[in-house]
Amino acid sequence: MSRLATARALALATPVALMAGALGSQFIGGLYPCEMCHWQRWPHYAAIVLAGLSFFAPRTSAKRLLVILAGLGILTSGLIGIFLA
Repeated sequence: MSRLATARALALATPVALMAGALGSQFIGGLYPCEMCHWQRWPHYAAIVLAGLSFFAPRTSAKRLLVILAGLGILTSGLIGIFLA
């Protein structure tokens, strides 16, 4: 597996797993999310879309850019947690 393929898989799997945990805690566990948690979800949603699009991008440069943007979305969510905690 190439490094780009690994990065694409991680860029998609990370926010999907985090959102599955968050939504599972909310809807199955009955834990209502705080305002910060709601703010952190938006960059993860964007990262999921961007990483998903990277699997359909025609050029390697476009795939790389989408993975970088997805990574920035994941980073943004983490920064929201740091600065609003």
